[in-house]
Amino acid sequence: MRLHFNPLLLPSLAALAVFLLFLRLGFWQLDRAEEKLALQTGYQNHINAAPVDLRQAVPHRNQADRMHWRRCILDGRYDAHRTFLLDNQVYRGAVGYQVFSRFILQDGASVLVDRGWAAAPESRSEVPQINTAAERLTLAGVAKPVPVTGIELAPDTPENMGGNLIRVQRIDLAQIAAQTGWTLLPYVVRLDPDAAGALVWNGTEPGFNRERHLGYAFQWFALAATVLVIYVVLYRKKRRATNTAGS
Repeated sequence: MRLHFNPLLLPSLAALAVFLLFLRLGFWQLDRAEEKLALQTGYQNHINAAPVDLRQAVPHRNQADRMHWRRCILDGRYDAHRTFLLDNQVYRGAVGYQVFSRFILQDGASVLVDRGWAAAPESRSEVPQINTAAERLTLAGVAKPVPVTGIELAPDTPENMGGNLIRVQRIDLAQIAAQTGWTLLPYVVRLDPDAAGALVWNGTEPGFNRERHLGYAFQWFALAATVLVIYVVLYRKKRRATNTAGS
């Protein structure tokens, strides 16, 4: 008995739409994998390059894409009048804050410095003890993008904790600049663990996860192939059943 393939129009259109959707998602994951590879390559090139002295990098220090993940040297002093505590930061199972201080370069430019992690007191009403040096310093660190801390469900309202400490739910350079009148470079500098003013160092390399995207792409392509196989098998079986009933 010969088998015929004569599918119905609407189910065929639905199967085609799902098939194309899965293909598109697979290729999107491949594109994401290529983006992550480019980011990883850029990171390696930048992190291994010679450190940038921000005093001598005036022409391009305001360009975030050229500065991200570049090692850099800062000469100037901390602004001890205001320190930002990024809330809900967990390190080795303990809750605390990521501490950010403004650092004023010798020519007057300012950059927000990620000093590391500090443990939170047991009560949220207690103020953590964070000391900030006032003398002129030379610091070393890595320029990096502003940390992303989830979805912003509502505008962040900074909370003055006293002692020049301000608790925030996210680091928003534009918001900080608007509230303080500062002009900040468009990135933060993560201090080296032995730099003056550094706290508990919890810095890590960025997670690129290229392999995960390749795995997702394989899954989407496998689902697309599965839809195609089911579609063909289903209509071949249906035609054979019809022929059997009529004989």
